[in-house]
Amino acid sequence: MEKNSIQYIALDMDGTILDQDYTISPAVIDALQRQKLSGRKIILATGRVRASALKHAHKFGGADGYICSNGADVYAADGRRIAKRHIEEPVSRLLVELARQTTSHFHAFIEDDWYYEKEKPDTKFYHRRSGLEGRPTNFDNFNVLTFTKFMFLDDHEKLESIKSKIESEFSTALQAMYSAPFMLEVVARGVDKAEGLRAFLDFEGASLSEVCAFGDAENDLDMLQAVGIGVAMGNAPKPVKEAVRYHTLSVDDDGVAVFLNTYLP
Repeated sequence: MEKNSIQYIALDMDGTILDQDYTISPAVIDALQRQKLSGRKIILATGRVRASALKHAHKFGGADGYICSNGADVYAADGRRIAKRHIEEPVSRLLVELARQTTSHFHAFIEDDWYYEKEKPDTKFYHRRSGLEGRPTNFDNFNVLTFTKFMFLDDHEKLESIKSKIESEFSTALQAMYSAPFMLEVVARGVDKAEGLRAFLDFEGASLSEVCAFGDAENDLDMLQAVGIGVAMGNAPKPVKEAVRYHTLSVDDDGVAVFLNTYLP
């Protein structure tokens, strides 16, 4: 481990620094503040949109960069957008038609705005998770429809069927990944956290080898494998843990703080 070469700490949010109550522990806040004082920069690399990420970033003094919607949007600390790659118009409409054929809750983001067609129990759950207010709508009423990301919430078995269909019918335009076993996120082909992080670092004049990244889910794996030090959380599923070299404790045991305080003090 080249500790001295690490200049950036990239963090997934849910399941990594946010626990099941969507809070960041005092130990993690303290560890991140120590990293900032040492001169390292903090990057949030999340499936959340920027408006949702900002609701938590202030707790440790703010992030220096934001990789949002799994890499579909990349922002500097001051809100300038560095990179953007959204789902194109014809594909967005076809995705809505596919979603309407399922019984799963589905919703979408257009920029930072959250829309859904039918309110279900998962709608209330996502409101609590994101801290955002959704807008009921009919997607047919949009003159132009270009999604930042699209999401399905349901039992994992049902989501697997949807994921297979997306991969077979939209393989050149879309990719689907899990941010949790019950949450399937759909973005434009080529969007992932590693690419978003690379765009931010190009803006900074830095490289992926200078990053220590933490994550707990499938949508973190590309990032964890691309950086200098990729760390899987203790609560990550087995395939994620097996795919990366470094591991730490779970989010409930302050895994990020333990690793940073031990290896990057």
